[in-house]
Amino acid sequence: MFKKFKVWFSAQSDTTKGLIIVGLICIIGIILRWDAVVGGIRHGFDFYSGK
Repeated sequence: MFKKFKVWFSAQSDTTKGLIIVGLICIIGIILRWDAVVGGIRHGFDFYSGK
């Protein structure tokens, strides 16, 4: 499984590799800060609903 991923990843351009890595970092950051993300979304909806 990892061998197929390594071959696929190696075949990508440098830009695509960078975007994949940045995307993974963003997803990990969202997971680690899930409570803050949900709190921000809730605050935004409360603001626009007039609460």
